[in-house]
Amino acid sequence: MKKINYRITVNINEKIMKLGFRGQLSEDKVGKKIRVQAIFSQRQVDRRFPMDVHIEETDIGPQIYADAVIELPYVFLTPPRRKVNVTFALWYGMEEIILDDQPFPVQKELFTRSDATLQQSYPKFLGLTLALPVLLARAYYSEGKNMEQAKKKVNDYVYRVCGLSYSPRQRNTSYFAARYQKEVKRTEKLSGRKVLFLSERLPEEGGNLARIRKLCEEDPDIQVLEFINTKTVDALTRSELKDCARKCAEARVIVLEDFYPQLHSLAVRQETTVVQLWHACGAFKTFGLSRMGKQGGAPQSSMNHRNYDLVCVSSEQIRGIYAEAFAVPYHKILALGVPRTDDLFDWQYKRTKRDELYCRYPVLSENRVVLFAPTFRGDGNKDAYYPENAFDIRYFMEHIPEDTVCIIKHHPFVSMPLVIPEEYEERVVDLSGKDHINDLMLVSDLLITDYSSSIFEAAILELPMLFYAFDKEEYIESRDFYFGYDEMVPGPVASTMEELVRWTGKLLGEEGEEDENVSEIKSDGNTGISSEDEEVLNARADEFRNVFLSSLDGNSTERIYKQIKKYLK
Repeated sequence: MKKINYRITVNINEKIMKLGFRGQLSEDKVGKKIRVQAIFSQRQVDRRFPMDVHIEETDIGPQIYADAVIELPYVFLTPPRRKVNVTFALWYGMEEIILDDQPFPVQKELFTRSDATLQQSYPKFLGLTLALPVLLARAYYSEGKNMEQAKKKVNDYVYRVCGLSYSPRQRNTSYFAARYQKEVKRTEKLSGRKVLFLSERLPEEGGNLARIRKLCEEDPDIQVLEFINTKTVDALTRSELKDCARKCAEARVIVLEDFYPQLHSLAVRQETTVVQLWHACGAFKTFGLSRMGKQGGAPQSSMNHRNYDLVCVSSEQIRGIYAEAFAVPYHKILALGVPRTDDLFDWQYKRTKRDELYCRYPVLSENRVVLFAPTFRGDGNKDAYYPENAFDIRYFMEHIPEDTVCIIKHHPFVSMPLVIPEEYEERVVDLSGKDHINDLMLVSDLLITDYSSSIFEAAILELPMLFYAFDKEEYIESRDFYFGYDEMVPGPVASTMEELVRWTGKLLGEEGEEDENVSEIKSDGNTGISSEDEEVLNARADEFRNVFLSSLDGNSTERIYKQIKKYLK
């Protein structure tokens, strides 16, 4: 590999590091999405920190400029015992290159922080409460007349001063952490082989948590505990918090499949192993601590995700992405697979599900099927939506082949009812909130989506995909992706309804108008797409599977179960 010319600049003041990376961008990398990670490492412990990147044209060609302001005390979960070296990882699209030829040493003392527990003071809390109108008024104007931000700022200030909070979430989290410490002291030594399944949502049939729990329940050597409660921490009762804290303190292994916020307030005992199965394959939209400094992202001081001992992912190539997102050492990210994908390799399961769906919805067995399954817009389940006029169902149905049925499958967060034109009630089936999307893929001929992680399951099934990204630039601005969208997605990208219906016809093998602006992949003007273009699409899909799904083979559940068993010895 050709040597990469680069240099770094470092300025450290009061434990704040201003880190700069400058490198030459070779011609063959131009046009790819460039990401830079600063890697802080000491022996087996490391932390990948995302940097802000931009490309500039200079007299000597395009240059990579990456910068970060890093609060050193929050780089590691616990302070390092030895000197720390800073190196870099460069991502050119989906290719990762480690640059460790010029390590920059940093003294271990710069990473220490004060984690002293705040002393609760009720007299101070009373005084601040009396002054609350003044505090809120000041914060309201300093936060640009944003009352929600003002309330948060005042609450954080009150908590720092007196150790007490107006926030039910913060109060309950503090109570939970205190109860956990009491339970740890009560059970000084762990006994038995207890595995706790912990979640804020009900386990999905065939999902990661359910599949691993089933094997553990069948094992006579394992005692299964669970705390499955759909309430958020602010709504949990004291009794429920006590129960959860006790089970966390007694467990040798805690198994998660999603973010469980109050767990990260704990200094988990050394004898306990925290396993994060995660709910998604691959690495698509940015998440976790990759979003530091962005809208909705956590601050550098956040302890979210950072106490995982094992994170299971779907391929070797994305381990570095998850290490960044969860701020855990690289060696704790293992490509053991994703349990819920095992059924997609089971031909008997797939045949049974197809028969069930055809029985329930006969129209699907008699026609070709397009599955329209976009993700939501908004920050979460409270404000999730899909733009009402973005997908014109009447226009779409008018222009696709008559022997084609369209399944509408909105994200579970989206509650907006779909109005189906009367003349298309026989050909449009709204299954939002019904049937699992993976099962619906089994009876589909084409998936149309945008930024949904369902593309990974579709890739396993080798289902053709079409991407309707009418608001791509806005979505990148608010959420962003780990890789360049157009170079990553395994299918054509359309930005208008006209392009969408044209590509739908082509991918279903029908006639389509020639329009060289639709995509890099062009039709030959006859029915469907040319064999040459089909080869391009297939090659792109193969690369996508190799990068993101190489560890999925139908045996993920068994591998992860065996790994958990090792922690119980």
